[in-house]
Formats: sequence, C-alpha cells, structure tokens
Amino acid sequence: MDDLLHKLVSAALTGVLIALVGALSVAARRRRVAREEAAAPAPVEDRSQMLLRQAQQLDDSRDELAAQGRQAEALAQAREAAALWRELTRVRPGRFQAERRAALGRLSELLAAMGQGDQAAQVRQEATGLS
Repeated sequence: MDDLLHKLVSAALTGVLIALVGALSVAARRRRVAREEAAAPAPVEDRSQMLLRQAQQLDDSRDELAAQGRQAEALAQAREAAALWRELTRVRPGRFQAERRAALGRLSELLAAMGQGDQAAQVRQEATGLS
C-alpha cells in the first residue's frame, strides 16, 4: 500500500513539475520576445505614405465641411489637400494624377461657389493640363 501511494504521489509531483517547467519556459519566451520587440526600431513611414494619408484626410474633411454648409472652412481644406496632391505627384511621378485632378476640380468648385471665379479658372486650367 505504501509503495502504491509512493508511486501515485511521485507521478503527481512529476506531472506538476513538468507543467511548472513548461509554464516557466513559455513565460521566459514571452518576456524575450517582448524585449526584442521593444528594442526593435519602429517602422518608418515613407514620406509618400504620410502625404497620402494626410491628403485623404483633408479630402474627407473638405467634403464633410462642404456638406455642412461651411464653405470657407471647406475651401481651406481643399487648398491644403490640393497642395498635398501636387506634392505627391512630384514625389511619385506618374502616380496620383487622377486624385490630384479630382482635388483640383473640387477646389475649383468651392472657389467658384465663394465668388472667386478667376482663381477657380486657374485651378481648372491646372486640372485640365493633367489630362
């Protein structure tokens, strides 16, 4: 009987020790991975990615402001967006022409709505030159 009890306790202790070693191993591995990730340099956003994200946000903001009837604020956003799309086409030649053309078209519409017909015509001419 003592021998059977000894074997059962021994087997139980062995199982607990194996589980404990496994848990400690997993915890150590997680700490090592966390340290490596913390030490790794942060990914650097490409300039064109940053410009693209900003231009898209300005386009969205411009449209929301215009829909709310806040034309002057929408016009300011449209000017900034057009400037960023111009920069993007310089940074990435051959890319973003359609987006730039659309942004210029929207800027032209807002300029005309605000009574700035001469500037609207200049912007339309720039957009036409992109075709």
